[in-house]
Amino acid sequence: MLTLNLQKPDAAPVRRLQLSLSKGARFSVKVAWDCKAEHQDDVDVHALEAVNRGQGAKVAALENILSTYNTTRMSRTGALRTDADGSFATPSGGLSHSGDIRVQGREAEVLTIDGSKVAPGVNEIPIFATVHKADHGEAHEQAHGDDDDEAAFADIDICTVTISDDAGKVLGEYRLSDEFGEFNVVQLGSVMLAAGGGWEYVPVGVGFMGDFNDVLGNFC
Repeated sequence: MLTLNLQKPDAAPVRRLQLSLSKGARFSVKVAWDCKAEHQDDVDVHALEAVNRGQGAKVAALENILSTYNTTRMSRTGALRTDADGSFATPSGGLSHSGDIRVQGREAEVLTIDGSKVAPGVNEIPIFATVHKADHGEAHEQAHGDDDDEAAFADIDICTVTISDDAGKVLGEYRLSDEFGEFNVVQLGSVMLAAGGGWEYVPVGVGFMGDFNDVLGNFC
């Protein structure tokens, strides 16, 4: 198993954001981008229904992985059904996605987290963003990997990710094209079940190089 060092040597300590949120609180992760003229790049956001017992967040089944790579439309081995409008969700309904968008022009994809619906035992939901070349089509997606893609967030003029709570309060805002330009994967943060029973967003903001299978290798 490939193990990635998800901490940069000069990484600052994680600042824990404590929020007064009920278990039913919903979170939205919105990504928008505008590619440079010479690039055709696709940005995706992903989330995991994970269990953390003190030794790191772990995912036990494909059904707990919300990713464009894990849909029946994108791959014959995908575990998540894609609806007619392109949206998809985990079986619990706790994680849902508005649908994959490949075109430019700052189109937005939205990932929604509902803490009241996640699978039993889930207490951490890691959130990631990835970028890869968008000119491969479904056959490439079926391979479940982007190791032959040479894309980075710096190839995009503007790429922003905004994480908000149900009241519209911005909990995290990232400009990936600037802050993480040299990387093609960013762990944005995690939505976590706090000791008191409420949910909170904990920012991470760490970039690295790899593909989504490399990411999963750290959570299996």
